[in-house]
Amino acid sequence: MAGSKRVKIHYRKLRRDNGQFPAESLSAKITAALRERRDGIIIGDRVQSRISGVPRADGYQRVLNNFYVDQTYVFGDLCLFSPGQMQALLQLSADPSHASLDEVLRAWTIAESKAPAGHEYLHGIAYWMAIGDHFYQIQHVALQTKASEEYLTWLLRDQSGVIAQDQHVELQAEFDRAQLGSDLGDVKSIEIGGLVPETIGPLEPQQETSKAVDYVAHQSLGEKVATGWSKAKNVIIELLGEVEADKLLAQMPSDAALEVTVNIGYRAKRRKFQKEFMKSLASGLRNAPDGELRVRGVDGEIKGDDARLSADMSVRKFSTESNLLDIPSVVEQILEVHRRFLHDGKITE
Repeated sequence: MAGSKRVKIHYRKLRRDNGQFPAESLSAKITAALRERRDGIIIGDRVQSRISGVPRADGYQRVLNNFYVDQTYVFGDLCLFSPGQMQALLQLSADPSHASLDEVLRAWTIAESKAPAGHEYLHGIAYWMAIGDHFYQIQHVALQTKASEEYLTWLLRDQSGVIAQDQHVELQAEFDRAQLGSDLGDVKSIEIGGLVPETIGPLEPQQETSKAVDYVAHQSLGEKVATGWSKAKNVIIELLGEVEADKLLAQMPSDAALEVTVNIGYRAKRRKFQKEFMKSLASGLRNAPDGELRVRGVDGEIKGDDARLSADMSVRKFSTESNLLDIPSVVEQILEVHRRFLHDGKITE
């Protein structure tokens, strides 16, 4: 029986606020590109017509392998490979039963092997779906949002010509304060490492030294009233000592009743993030180096240059041992995430 794998489905949306994309939706243009002809052959009918190079990475290629065009969406998987590249292998060997120190410290042999004839080693697979201008992706570390932008721009502009030469695909992080909490307040955790991205701009001097502020919090656990002269006096003696208690009691009128109220609580240091600093982080997240900052919220996360809505879903695998995802299950789960985001008002049609 095939197992399942927990994956994160990331959300992006086509940016079109500066005239960089035609009026038609992203999914409509991808569909049109796959139906265009290149060298007399429909692009969607031949894998070779869907292979592109990788900018600034000589020898590497990307290909839209499996794809499916529906009336409302387009689905595909993007594969990264390098023709002829060898795969490193670790040669396992049992340690001898009576080994010398030199033999114990000796490492296993690392060898390299070419892929079988007619095959190439894959460096990564990313699964994506475009629904109108909405874009969902199960990423691979080597195939993230930037890779999808570059490939789709090549497919739509350079290979098929369904968008103009001065147009391109940019998949923008699409969320507002309400989606991750007002002023990023509903944040579960914040992890910061490396340098604050330059896109944040200069902070005020006091903000640079007080991004996180410690403050003393007082919390009451309840109040008790000590009634009765002897009980109330004993409380005062325990708090002030007998001499100071006698001085205090001597100041009381002779006809007064003694009542002591004791508040039981605790005081502890806590930490909060200044609002202005959090706003600056939000504005600079898109260009922050990947992995330097991660903000986890209730309905998504912000990680490096990849701020996004996201959802964790379980997707079936081809088999228990396989790392490959079952494509019908991927399609089903992405459509479920889209339906959920629409229903919850996180995105609109």
